Amino acid sequence: MATCNFSSPFDITITGTDLNVAKVFTAPRDFKVVGITAVNIAAGGGTLTCTGSTAGIFTATTAAPPLAGAGIVQAQAQVGPTAPVSVLNANCEITSGETITVLASAITITTVVIHCVAADGGQAVTIS
Repeated sequence: MATCNFSSPFDITITGTDLNVAKVFTAPRDFKVVGITAVNIAAGGGTLTCTGSTAGIFTATTAAPPLAGAGIVQAQAQVGPTAPVSVLNANCEITSGETITVLASAITITTVVIHCVAADGGQAVTIS
């Protein structure tokens, strides 16, 4: 069964050369995480863990099925400097006031972009 929603997407962009130390912010509104992109300025890969104080870890491992945990930031040889990071759908709903913690494994991961839409995916639209 397919569903359809309208929502204006928005990004939360975190930058710095110290993302290997936990960075914390408070969600100003309810939203759903639909993707994560990490910028890796070095050749080697790394990991990224994003955690909501209520939702739990919303990055996903490469285990089958994906589990909450450190998401892989691939090496530049695989994807170039911009790498998608897996999102665990079960934990991707964030509520207003929830604290979000972002932690990269290395200083070479200098930007994390959390791609979001309105809570519940936005306004429901009938699809057939």
